[in-house]
Amino acid sequence: MAVPGSLAGLAPTAVAAPVTPQAAPGVPSALPQAPVTLPQSPTSVVVLHYGSTGSLVKTLQSRLGITADGSFGPITLRAVKAFQERKGLEVDGYVGPLTWAALGGFPGTAPAPSPTPAPPETCSSYVLRYGSFGEMVKVAQSRLGITADGDFGPATLSAVKAYQSRKGLEVDGIVGPITWRSLGGYPCDTPDPTPAPDPSAPSEPAPEPEPGASYNGQDVLDIAKKYLGTWYVYGGSTPAGFDCSGFTQYVYRQVGVNLPRTSLQQSQFRSGVSLNDLRVGDLVFFYSPVSHVAIYAGNGMIIDSAKPGTQISIHKMWVSPVKAIRLV
Repeated sequence: MAVPGSLAGLAPTAVAAPVTPQAAPGVPSALPQAPVTLPQSPTSVVVLHYGSTGSLVKTLQSRLGITADGSFGPITLRAVKAFQERKGLEVDGYVGPLTWAALGGFPGTAPAPSPTPAPPETCSSYVLRYGSFGEMVKVAQSRLGITADGDFGPATLSAVKAYQSRKGLEVDGIVGPITWRSLGGYPCDTPDPTPAPDPSAPSEPAPEPEPGASYNGQDVLDIAKKYLGTWYVYGGSTPAGFDCSGFTQYVYRQVGVNLPRTSLQQSQFRSGVSLNDLRVGDLVFFYSPVSHVAIYAGNGMIIDSAKPGTQISIHKMWVSPVKAIRLV
């Protein structure tokens, strides 16, 4: 049917409200007089930035997975920039139309669609802790905003603990599944470290203790000093290379004490002694859960196989131990 000329010039955008068209000359009056529903104009997007406050900021924070206090401060700014970087957006810290869209849409009268859940990771998360080394440490350091040198040393430990404190996570200095998730997810495309050797594989046994001999803490330290300069080897338990618990196990075997293999198991081998009464030869344990062990050398010093890229050495304790046990 031809549209009457009197209606041909009307532009839909010029109509401010739903209208009922009038019968025009030449148009049969029997035509249905149904209202014409025009699309509503989209809700205006409110741009949020540092210093913004209110319920929209709470919505933003909730979608970012951080504490929703309604205040766009330094923590929210960092979270926004990290989100923008992960999504390939301009990293400016402003929550405008594109960032709102990536977050699931600006909250309007209708509920905003939930973001599509990320597919489950198909790789295993590798736990990073003091002494870890390699590409995954670089990824964690980059996300923490510190120098990415691949060495999980004191500076990285402090940064991890500060981040965990800000995010309300357990402050243990260990980058496990929950901390990885908070940092944007585990980097599944990063190669895993070389796996630990099979503990059932034959290894070089430690020398047997002398029959009938008795030993004290200084004897333990003297034996440990024989291996000064030996390189750290992940999973190592022989003079070809030790990790922390492989070293203590090997040393104590020579004084007739058969320790279990891991630092956590060793910490449970015997009841603890006072940390204010440490003696030479005591085993001292670090972090919670325990993930490092060393032999106390006196005057606040320890001897240990600390981390990849280092050799067994005597040095000051970098953090306070959480437990100590006395075996001789």
